[in-house]
Amino acid sequence: MKIMFTTFAGTLALALSVPAVAQDTVKTADNIEQTAVNPARLAAAKVTVDYLFPLGTYERMMKGTMDQMMDSIISQSFDRPMAETMKGYGMDDEAIEKMGDASINDMMLERDPHFKERMQISTKLMTNEMVDLMTAMEPAIRETLANIYARKFTPDQLAEMNAFFATDTGSAFARDYMMVFVDPEMMQSMMSFVPEMMQSMPAIMKKVEEATAHLPPVKTEPEAQLQKADE
Repeated sequence: MKIMFTTFAGTLALALSVPAVAQDTVKTADNIEQTAVNPARLAAAKVTVDYLFPLGTYERMMKGTMDQMMDSIISQSFDRPMAETMKGYGMDDEAIEKMGDASINDMMLERDPHFKERMQISTKLMTNEMVDLMTAMEPAIRETLANIYARKFTPDQLAEMNAFFATDTGSAFARDYMMVFVDPEMMQSMMSFVPEMMQSMPAIMKKVEEATAHLPPVKTEPEAQLQKADE
């Protein structure tokens, strides 16, 4: 979720920062209200997208970057003492104390001496597969972005942006606009939040449990099978 948010955040932030212009609306097949896009505005917006999100953007962003980031996140998470990670998850203090300073990595390496290598291979493979998947989605995403920009920006605004992007400075900005979000410094900043995220998870899960307390408990597989047999 976090990688996806990073990928889209920069592009959508610019569009959402401009107040929407009142236009006629249409109903889609799913009965979702959308703003009708003027063809001239759409044409100008497509030029904007060509500058900010050209084909191949996901591959530039993810190749050799995301797998390294995921390796670092996994390493930081798994290098934490198991006792520290389990605090707040309902485990009694005596059981936590018995864990000592052993980390998840220590526990996994004891069971699987090739654990780290296995994780690195898995992470790299999954990242490469995601690159292919996201690249295949790029044309649809670019079309969606063009529609959003065409609704959010006026023709004059789109023309001004495209004129700026056509300059040397504007072209340099547009070329690396999305790449900023996978810059090593940005990656390091994001990874610095991993310990805080891990520490916050028990409280978050408790809030989720409280918010869903009014719902009936999830049936275990044996219970579900028994109920199906009775029916």
